[in-house]
Amino acid sequence: MSRIGLVVNPAAGRGRAAAAGPVVADQLRAAGHDVVDLTTPDVTSARARTAAFLQAPGADALVGVGGDGVVNLAVNAILTHAPHVPLGLVAAGTGNDTARSLGLDLRDPVTGVAHVVAALTRPPRRLDVGEITTLRQDATAADGDATPDGVRRFFLNVLSAGIDAAVNGRANRISRPRGPARYVIALAAELAAFRGFDVRVVADGVDLGDAGTLLAVANSRSIGGGMQIAPDASWTDGQFDVVTARTIPRRTLLRVFPRVYGGTHLSHPAVSVTRASEVHLLPGPGTERRLAPPPLVHADGEPVGRVPLRLRVVPGALAVLA
Repeated sequence: MSRIGLVVNPAAGRGRAAAAGPVVADQLRAAGHDVVDLTTPDVTSARARTAAFLQAPGADALVGVGGDGVVNLAVNAILTHAPHVPLGLVAAGTGNDTARSLGLDLRDPVTGVAHVVAALTRPPRRLDVGEITTLRQDATAADGDATPDGVRRFFLNVLSAGIDAAVNGRANRISRPRGPARYVIALAAELAAFRGFDVRVVADGVDLGDAGTLLAVANSRSIGGGMQIAPDASWTDGQFDVVTARTIPRRTLLRVFPRVYGGTHLSHPAVSVTRASEVHLLPGPGTERRLAPPPLVHADGEPVGRVPLRLRVVPGALAVLA
């Protein structure tokens, strides 16, 4: 018997996760496990209860029910308080990009929890994670170790800081329709207003320059419910795939960005991929007034702050029941 913490995001999937939570709990108990329900109506309380569970003796696993948001909560809790505890996931969210990349069932919670139960009998997989550290506003590549507030967070999938982040933020504010169609609507709205962002990237000490259109630091393949932003990214290679596109005219972006759904945007000459284990996201020179300030940065679909940021790969840091 294992002692398992269960955290459900009741808002995920427009209520689908809330309905799946009791099913998952019942199935885990039927398999002989001791289940501690950590679910609360709000994120702050859920973080606190999850942290308390992981800090107490006897925690054997943490299972999340929801989408990429509950994954981000669980990953940060585990790596902050109990890095040895493995993470299980039952997909019941909107985007489900973590579950999709892990090859998990995206629709049936009974199948999802059966996968977790079976995985509890085997050694977990080890996955790389990304570490996010806040830098000073005047940070440069040379003084990037500055951490004024000690803020450190982790992400598992993709961190976005270009139009991909702006689309993510707008999609989070849209209540209808449900599912990945929200991202399509958000994309159309952002494309209509696009003028480029004043941001640059330094990857393993190499200045990649202007990344005013697209900026994704990818530890895995997809965002936004299956958009293949970095189709060759791997959780086990110790590197990010840094996908960037310089500032381009809106008409060009209208042709390029829809190709993200199939991953064919990488063949466009404005788009480049650089592999790196440490990345700095920095404000641009600010000399081009028509460019917008960088958008709110998102990781695993969740807002994590604004540039400047330092990102590092932490190889094999997370144990996963998959």
